[in-house]
Amino acid sequence: MAARRYVDIIAGALALAAGGALEKAHAQNWDGSGLVRFGVFLQGSFIDYDIAQTPLGGSTSKFSASPNGLGVGVSAGYDLRLGSFVVGAEADASFDDGSAKSRPVTREQYGIDFFSTVRGRLGYFLNPSLMVYGTAGYSLLGGEYKLNGFTGTGGATGSGNKKYGTLDGFVYGGGLEYDLGWGIGFLEYLHSDLSGWDFLNFQGSRTSIDGTQDVVRIGMKFKVGHDYGHDVYRRPETMK
Repeated sequence: MAARRYVDIIAGALALAAGGALEKAHAQNWDGSGLVRFGVFLQGSFIDYDIAQTPLGGSTSKFSASPNGLGVGVSAGYDLRLGSFVVGAEADASFDDGSAKSRPVTREQYGIDFFSTVRGRLGYFLNPSLMVYGTAGYSLLGGEYKLNGFTGTGGATGSGNKKYGTLDGFVYGGGLEYDLGWGIGFLEYLHSDLSGWDFLNFQGSRTSIDGTQDVVRIGMKFKVGHDYGHDVYRRPETMK
């Protein structure tokens, strides 16, 4: 699936960025032109799927499912400081384990496989260590469909009793970052409005899924090649 390959590429690129950050590099400070960073995080995902099913020659029925879950992820981005403001871009990929039966309860079960975003950021430093920011961009969510008790073939987008699909849409949110010196702790909230997953389920009904996702993340970010010994924004005024 193209979306899965896309997320695998992002995850691989972000992992390489993380590995590169462990190697010694030239000093890269906030008094320069910009800052490359990578991050790792834990997240909680809260999802509401709206499901519409139309049997061949029948009327449409509507269901819902909330495959909330926990996940881990990696991110990478570039920030440009303009006085007390920061503008930048960030990409991330995370993998979750949420699944839930549809309501009213049936044999069908829905889940989440991955979540990935590409976003712009605008931040403001409340003090030299604390930044508040807003963010918006594009998101992809990998969905799972499962029919319990069914052992047939899932076709090109699945296998056995499962099918996989992708929802996409607009994502926005905000967060806080605090510079600890050796790294940057962050807390982030994102909301996505998602749609676009349409398929024929194992019971012969045309199924269409859209919904919303709310994500809360906590994690650490690290400045790539940053020379903390020469960080002019954190040294005492008499030492600058």
